[in-house]
Amino acid sequence: MAFDGSRSAGALTAGVLAQSGLRLDAAQDFQWLDRNIPCRTSCPAGTDIPGYLEAVYQGRHADAYRINLRDNVFPGVLGRVCSRPCEDVCRHGREGNGDPVAICFSKRAAADHMAAPPAQLDAVFPPSGRRVAVIGAGVAGLAVARELALWGHQVTVFEKHIRPGGMLNQGIPAFRLPRDLIDREIGQVVGVGVEVRCGVDVGKDIALNDLANAHDAVVLAAGTLRPNPIEVPGAGLEGVEHGLAFLLAVNEGGRRSVGRDVAVIGGGYTAMDCARTALRLGARVTVYYRRQRADMVVLPGELEEYLAEGGTLVNEAAPLELLGADGRVSGVRFGRTAATGRQADGRAGFVVDVAGAFDVAADHVILAIGQRPETGWIGAALAPRLVGRDGWLASGSGQETAVRNVFAAGDFALGATTLIRAIGHAKRCARDVDRFLMGRERLRERIAVGPAVHSKSPQAATTGRTVAMNAIPIHPMPVLAPKARGFEAEVETGYGAATAQAEASRCYLCHYKFEIIDSRCVLCDECIKVKPVPDCIVEIAGLERDDENRITGYRPVAAGRTDSLYYNRLWIDQDKCVRCGQCEAVCPVNAITIQKVTPVIESTV
Repeated sequence: MAFDGSRSAGALTAGVLAQSGLRLDAAQDFQWLDRNIPCRTSCPAGTDIPGYLEAVYQGRHADAYRINLRDNVFPGVLGRVCSRPCEDVCRHGREGNGDPVAICFSKRAAADHMAAPPAQLDAVFPPSGRRVAVIGAGVAGLAVARELALWGHQVTVFEKHIRPGGMLNQGIPAFRLPRDLIDREIGQVVGVGVEVRCGVDVGKDIALNDLANAHDAVVLAAGTLRPNPIEVPGAGLEGVEHGLAFLLAVNEGGRRSVGRDVAVIGGGYTAMDCARTALRLGARVTVYYRRQRADMVVLPGELEEYLAEGGTLVNEAAPLELLGADGRVSGVRFGRTAATGRQADGRAGFVVDVAGAFDVAADHVILAIGQRPETGWIGAALAPRLVGRDGWLASGSGQETAVRNVFAAGDFALGATTLIRAIGHAKRCARDVDRFLMGRERLRERIAVGPAVHSKSPQAATTGRTVAMNAIPIHPMPVLAPKARGFEAEVETGYGAATAQAEASRCYLCHYKFEIIDSRCVLCDECIKVKPVPDCIVEIAGLERDDENRITGYRPVAAGRTDSLYYNRLWIDQDKCVRCGQCEAVCPVNAITIQKVTPVIESTV
C-alpha cells in the first residue's frame, strides 16, 4: 500500500504502517485509534492520555501539563477531582494485569511538578471580529470560552456569583481542591483573552434576548442549580436543606455551623462533599443511600476516606418521611430497600419495604439527591423557543438550540454530570459555534504517525519500557492522617516526582504500534523466543478482514503444522503487546517497526 504522506485508506487497520510523517484521516484509522487506546476513547475530552503519561515517565512535567491543558483545560483541577472514566478501561486493569494505571494522580503530578506555572497556549487563528457571550463561569462556560478565544473570537463570560469557577469553588471543598490552584487555572483561561464579568445576573441585570441581539453568538452554560425536590412529608421543616445550598454557604459564605446529628441523604459526589464538610463542622454524620454500596457514584477511595474521618454509611434505606417537632426536623423515617435488577437506564432498581420502616434521630438533614437546570432567567422573549414544558432545554442534550445564534454547553444541556463530561461537551459546543460564526469547518481531526525515539536514547527506536515495568504495583496516594485534617489542607498530598515517574512507567503506551513488515521477515522466530506475554506475537495462517479491509482477527496455525501452507507470517496483537520493544531489539533483519500514533487537531485553512 502506498501513502502520499498526508492521507490514508485505513493504514492503521490494514496492517501496513512502515512510514513516518504520515497524516491519516480515514474512518478505519480513527476506529483503530478508538479500539487500541481505550483510555483516550473513554475520556469525554479526548485527552492524549498515553502521551502525557509518557512525558511524566520521562520527567517532562511541563510537556505533560501542556498536553492536558490543550485537551481538558483544567489539568491540576482534574488531577484531583476527575471521575476517571479512563481508569475503568485501562488495559493494565484487566484480569491478570494488576490495577489500572493511576492516570488521574499522574495528571496531578504533572501540575504539581512543572517548573514554571502558569502555562499558556498560542492562538490558533487571528482575530475574527466575532463577539460571543457565555452565560456561566463554571468549567463548561470557561472551557467553551477558552476554545473560542484561541480561535480568534472576542468572548465575554457573564457570572452571577462573586467569582468564577462554578462548582469548583461553590461545591467542592478546599480540602479536596485548593483555591489557589483554581485561580491559577482560571487565570490561564483569562490569559488567552477571555473577559469574565462577575456579579452580573442574566435575566435580572441584563436580558438574555438583549445579549443575543448584541453578540454574534451566545452560549448557555449556567449549570444545574435547581435542586431536585424530595417528595415526602416534612420536606419543608426547618433544618432541612439541599446539598448545594449547604456547600455554597460553607465554601463561599464562610458558614461554620450545622446540626449535631446530621443525616445526609444521597449517594453521589455531592453527598460525600456534604458529609465530609459536616464532619469538619463537628457533627456526627451518617450518609443514607437507597441502593447498595457498589452503586454509589463517588470517586475511588473517597468513601473510604469519609469512613476513616468518622462518618457512618447506611445503604438500602430510602426516606419515607422527615419527622419534626415544633416545625423543626427531629429525625427521618426510612424504609428498607431491596434490589430488583437493572432498570432501562442501566441503574440498579429497587423496591421499598414500608413494613420494615425504621426511624433515626437527626437535627439536620442535607438532601444530596441531584439537581437540574434553572431556566426561569431565560425570559419571555426566548423561553417559548428554548424551554420545554418540563423546564429543561427543549433542545435536549445537544449543543444547538431552536434560536439560531444560541447554543448550550455542559450541565445546562446534559443535566448534572461530571466535570470531564461537561468539558467534553463544551469543546463540542465550541466547534459548533465556530462553524456557525465562520460559515465553514476550520478544524479537523487527523492522526499523526511518527518514529518511536525515546528521549533518553535518541539513537534507539524504543518506547523506553521494559518487561519489569509490567510487575510494578500501583502507587497509593499519600494522605494526611485523619486527625490532621481540616478545612484547608488537602487530604491527598500528591505523588513525589520519583513516585510519579514510577507510576507513569506502568502505562503500556498503547499509542505505539509495533508492526512486522512481511517482506523483510524471514520467519526466524527470534521475536517469538523473547516475547514476554503469551500471544503478543503469534504464528498465523492468515488475517481476517471485513468489507472495508480492516483487520478483524487472524487464522491460527493448525496444531502441529508449521509448513508454509499453514504458517506464512507472524502477527503482533496490539491488544496484548506491552510495548517493551524486545522483539524489535532482537530482530536480525529489522523487520519490526515502532511507530507513534498521536491524534491531532489541525487547521483546514
